[in-house]
Amino acid sequence: MNRYEKVFEIVKDVYTDELAEPTGFWMWNNHVQWVATKTKVLAEKYNAKVEFAVSAALLHDIGDAKYADRSHEDFDNWCVTKGYDVLSEAGFNDMEAKEIIEIIVDPHSCRPGNLPTTIEGRVLATADAMFHLQTNFFLIFFYEHMPKKTQSVTEWQDWFDEKVERDYGVKIFFEDERKEVEEDYKALKKVFGNRSLEEINT
Repeated sequence: MNRYEKVFEIVKDVYTDELAEPTGFWMWNNHVQWVATKTKVLAEKYNAKVEFAVSAALLHDIGDAKYADRSHEDFDNWCVTKGYDVLSEAGFNDMEAKEIIEIIVDPHSCRPGNLPTTIEGRVLATADAMFHLQTNFFLIFFYEHMPKKTQSVTEWQDWFDEKVERDYGVKIFFEDERKEVEEDYKALKKVFGNRSLEEINT
């Protein structure tokens, strides 16, 4: 068993043991495993370090195993601590774990001023964005976060607009993959980007 396969088994147990709510169950069974599989394909295609990239993919949303709310005050610290613990148990040394967590996982969301600088980080960011654009991600998040975290359709559409543009326009680092998701992006914009219902919230 190689090290990323060990990470898989450990992370699977973390989601099983810590599972806070159905969202965490969905994240592991749908999102995390899909992103890890796509990351492996892209890492092999673009000559990234597969072991590092896939391990990072398995850890990139680990906090959802424990916390129902990402704004929880302990969320970030728990993610980092748990990430180091998992990697150590799987056989990565401190320097390798630091690279996986700080250089690959940390910038995967591609927020302003925090973009991935390595091929492994770009592969993970791309795989994560492709999941958002090619699956039922936005439908699930609409169901989960509206109205719990947004107060109107317009507010949700503001979140969607920022998210979908970042996924398509910033997080995908390779032209082949951008072309692959282009029609999915356009379809999502057509369905979820329609602001004709704004007057309902006024």
